[in-house]
Amino acid sequence: MADADGRALVESWAAFWADAGVDLAFDDDPHDWIAEGAPPADAKDKTDRDAPRPKPVQRPAPPAPKIGGPAQGWPGSLPAFRDWWLAEPLVDRGPLAGRVAPVGDRGARLMVLVADPAQDDGDALLSGQDGQLLDAMLAAMGLKRADCYLASALPRHTPAADWRGLYAEGLGALMRHHIALAAPQMLAVFGEDVLKMLSPERFDKASAQGAIAVENGGIDGAGTHEIPLLASYPLAVMRSRPQAKAVWWQRWLSLSRPS
Repeated sequence: MADADGRALVESWAAFWADAGVDLAFDDDPHDWIAEGAPPADAKDKTDRDAPRPKPVQRPAPPAPKIGGPAQGWPGSLPAFRDWWLAEPLVDRGPLAGRVAPVGDRGARLMVLVADPAQDDGDALLSGQDGQLLDAMLAAMGLKRADCYLASALPRHTPAADWRGLYAEGLGALMRHHIALAAPQMLAVFGEDVLKMLSPERFDKASAQGAIAVENGGIDGAGTHEIPLLASYPLAVMRSRPQAKAVWWQRWLSLSRPS
């Protein structure tokens, strides 16, 4: 009964002030209304999480080092180049193990240039099945291995090499330097990718003949020396296509015995 009387008293008191036009409560004690109206801390955290983040500044990646490093550091003699070819990290992106050295002497009658060592070459360039075909070709051409300088554009067996990327990284310039040090009387290039990498100064597609000019020596040790060039299919392709061997033979005859 007392609760009912209390409620009636409160309602009567509230009705009195409402009739008097007072619809707000007042308090003499100060309040921090800004803090009381602020969202809860977890709501603020959620707002921060949902806010867009500033994008990090994208800096261009530094250019990859050129193959072989700066040209000023390339060896100036053929024996030094062979050692450098096997030991210089920038010659190849992989480990040093698996590289195969070029073979032969400076001033050879013929320099044989292939793309890379074959998988069955082991530790000696052109010692596998491609090398057996080369030996037969050399015998028909009146040459032997001792008359040749054998080299590869890449130091290890590299299936599906990125030739466009290798060109951009300076492999063609390094190949030309190698040829200049070897200073052969004639150059046989096996593979279109290797030919494009060299970019010979003169080349006739119909006869697959041309010439490359090297500028750091040559046989006489000074000035620019032009080396005749003959291109053909890779030796692995020639092994499986007898007609490719016949094409090579006709091209060789036209180059070595001009009419």
